Amino acid sequence: MVNVFAYRDYRQFLRDAFVELKRERRGFSHRAFARQAGFASSNFVHLVMQGKRNLSIAGVQKVARALKLKRDESLFFENLVLFDQAKTDAERNIYYERIAANRKYAEVHRLEHGQFEYYSRWYVPVIREMILLADFQEDPEWIARHIVPNITPREAREAIDLLLELGLIDRDAKGKLVQRTRHISSGDAVMSLAMSNYQREMIERAAATIEDLPYAQREVGSVTFAVSREKLDAARTMIREFRSTLSGFLAEENAADAVYQFNMQLFNLSRVSVQGGE
Repeated sequence: MVNVFAYRDYRQFLRDAFVELKRERRGFSHRAFARQAGFASSNFVHLVMQGKRNLSIAGVQKVARALKLKRDESLFFENLVLFDQAKTDAERNIYYERIAANRKYAEVHRLEHGQFEYYSRWYVPVIREMILLADFQEDPEWIARHIVPNITPREAREAIDLLLELGLIDRDAKGKLVQRTRHISSGDAVMSLAMSNYQREMIERAAATIEDLPYAQREVGSVTFAVSREKLDAARTMIREFRSTLSGFLAEENAADAVYQFNMQLFNLSRVSVQGGE
């Protein structure tokens, strides 16, 4: 049987488990799988595999029994299902932490949780950028004092360790911390969740600066507008192009004396969307 602890996508696990069962049992089918699990509908498990149906907790238990999963495997499978079917980021964070805490899963996905923490702790990317400052000191207390809002020296020390582990910073010949060009992909479900955590935290930081920072150290503006679908698509393209241009321009900086955060937010304020539906 395939190893459930190697998976984060429970539907892919079911597809691979089905292929394995079909290889072992001549004539095994989706109908046989559903009947073995105790589902009334003969194609229910197949629809779950395709993402067209979800599993209830009772359904999770039926599938676990059909696949003869052990207790720890069944509990892990349940958390995979709950993570996939969660409605909010808060729920997804809870279930991902349970998944990542499993030792057998962590052995297979060694760097994944570190990558998740990189974006989920807002100050970790900030510290990576602080390394470029001329007066940067690799001292947790110095780092903690120079981040707004302040963090603890322990958080600063753990952030440096995480950045080194992920290969996002390194040491030069003299032992000085330097940036590397390696980037973290945010394309899959876990990294997308981490990015949501990061963006939410940075939006909150931006709101706080309206009162906490003098005008000369911030630039906050907004515009509200009605728009057609065609112009909205064009506006999104303009935003992406500007973000790319700005990123390239700032990447050439070699005399940094501060770390800034630049956010972009574009969101719908009307009940009827430009897509023509609710």
